[in-house]
Amino acid sequence: ASPEQVNDLKTHIQTYRSPYKDIRTELRRIEHLLLTEYAGFLIGNQCIDFQKQDGVTEMEESIMANSVERRMNDLLLEDEEAGKITINRQPIYVSCVSNFTNFLDLFRKTVRNMELGIPCVVLGRSNTVQHSYRWTELLMELLEKENIDPGMLTYLSCELDDIIDITQSCRDSTGMLYTTSSRELAAAIKSGYPNTIASTGGPNTLVTTEWTKEVQDAIRMSATIECAGQCTALRHAVVPESVTKEDVEILFDTTHGAGSATDALKGGQFDCVFEGHAGSATPSLDDGVYTKHDKKDVYYKISTSLPEDGINEYWRKAVVDVTTKAPAPDLQGNSDPSKIDDLARWLVTNQPISLAVNAPRPLGFKLGQDLFEKTAQVVYTVGSTNDPRAPPALSCQARPQEAEVFGEFPPRKSLDTYTKYPVVVPSSTPAYDSSFKVEYLQSLTSADVESADGELNNYARSAIDAAQDGAIRGYCVEILNYISNATETNPKRGFGTDRTAVWGLQRPPLLDGGLTSIRCDNNVSYDDMLPVFLPFYVTNARNQVEISVDPNNQGLLSALKGLQADKDVLIKIEDSDAHANRMKDEANRYYNVVPISPGGLTDFPMVGQFISLYFPLGHIKSTMSGDEEFVAHFKKSAKWLKVFRE
Repeated sequence: ASPEQVNDLKTHIQTYRSPYKDIRTELRRIEHLLLTEYAGFLIGNQCIDFQKQDGVTEMEESIMANSVERRMNDLLLEDEEAGKITINRQPIYVSCVSNFTNFLDLFRKTVRNMELGIPCVVLGRSNTVQHSYRWTELLMELLEKENIDPGMLTYLSCELDDIIDITQSCRDSTGMLYTTSSRELAAAIKSGYPNTIASTGGPNTLVTTEWTKEVQDAIRMSATIECAGQCTALRHAVVPESVTKEDVEILFDTTHGAGSATDALKGGQFDCVFEGHAGSATPSLDDGVYTKHDKKDVYYKISTSLPEDGINEYWRKAVVDVTTKAPAPDLQGNSDPSKIDDLARWLVTNQPISLAVNAPRPLGFKLGQDLFEKTAQVVYTVGSTNDPRAPPALSCQARPQEAEVFGEFPPRKSLDTYTKYPVVVPSSTPAYDSSFKVEYLQSLTSADVESADGELNNYARSAIDAAQDGAIRGYCVEILNYISNATETNPKRGFGTDRTAVWGLQRPPLLDGGLTSIRCDNNVSYDDMLPVFLPFYVTNARNQVEISVDPNNQGLLSALKGLQADKDVLIKIEDSDAHANRMKDEANRYYNVVPISPGGLTDFPMVGQFISLYFPLGHIKSTMSGDEEFVAHFKKSAKWLKVFRE
């Protein structure tokens, strides 16, 4: 864009007001056309412009997942029409991803926002500019046929400096910026644009206690899925101590190859490395850390130690760190606790999206349970090494439309560096920029707590009644109702027929290191800290939270003592320097540190987004269809969030 065009874009973004609140009928007609008549157009352009080799599967999953997210949008709009919430209809930015731009950018971010009357500004990125422009141009044509105001959709093709200038100077006139990117890029974006919702990756990990041919196939397939371009591609494998460099070389001998992404698409090859692929720079071979396969475009490293924290994910480069330290179960299903805890701490610190666990059934359930309970991934998959009905798990398996809930969470302690809220799929994208109306919240009292079977007892209502501000009391009622509803049946059963999943809200890791410290300085009130504290206090996570209070904050200490919370929750009385030093010295003991701002919440986000700031969620699944033994075992896990009963 020229300087004049940049100024025109600024003026449009700053002055445009959406004339719509609900254009679901028109947008869903357009969506149907995109998924039917224009599906081949989208898949083909993505393949040519970006070298996407399996756009077919993405489109199939979009068809199914979109139906779930449409229903979520319907519910959000119902709440707005009932006067409970406000949907922010300022223009939002869509910073396009590469590998899943049709599902994530076109449908989840653009169509879902626009159908509720939210204008969208699509940002061209250097590695996605052509394909995202093509679908924006097509969408514009279809909007025109539906007589939708063209101001609802803008394509922003500028130099990076211009994009920074536009987003910074228009910040008071815009809503969220949605991006799917590396953690480094997400941090850079959010540092200049706080209202950023970022999906980021993570070093996806596979653990196996046996080195079978089927497990090797699972490792190879996971590592090369879409030329290592998929967000759940394998980056780290934990294998038996007996595995050698020669074994890994042989494993990758049979890596599939293709001349191009087009050839891969024609041949239905979703797990291959094609020639001329772009992406990250390859690992350096000069220092002898990584080895390049003798014949294939694959890199690997073998070590008895876990990888360093913050390892490069090498997007679109098949690179695998192999750790020969698998915690193999004994005849009772127990594994070396030190190996499990070391791996669990690494997973908590580095926060992969996905963890796959493979071991002999049924002993492997114990290993899967130990890692599930001591970590906080969103996607867990348990396979076997001895039962063909439960083939080895891949790192790249999640169908959100079948309740295999998917999400990309940064490491919990530094979450705010990357995103305002974690991204969960499926969810209503406009919900990330919606909030409760103060007037509605002020109308609620503790009598409005909808407690199933009366399990939210007087202690919870007393905690709400102690708040001075009516909006805070009402928001805490909404929090309690959400928790009660979400945990009434927890976990819930998935809907898939090929695999068996259970899903739901979870406690922080059940590990010496799973604590959350809520820090309250002298000027923080009870009302300020209550919304963060309450979800811990009313659930089985109450023994995983501490409140650090300045010794001069007698008002807060008195309020907590009045509730007798000091008998149920650890309260540390210390000044800010002492707390900071303790968090540094005892960093490994803490999963999260939450500083409470004086004045507390300035708005009241949807409770699902708010809770996701502090609690893990997601699914764990078996690779076996109808696996009742798996369900019976994992439903009993202490990790699932439950309402605390006195």
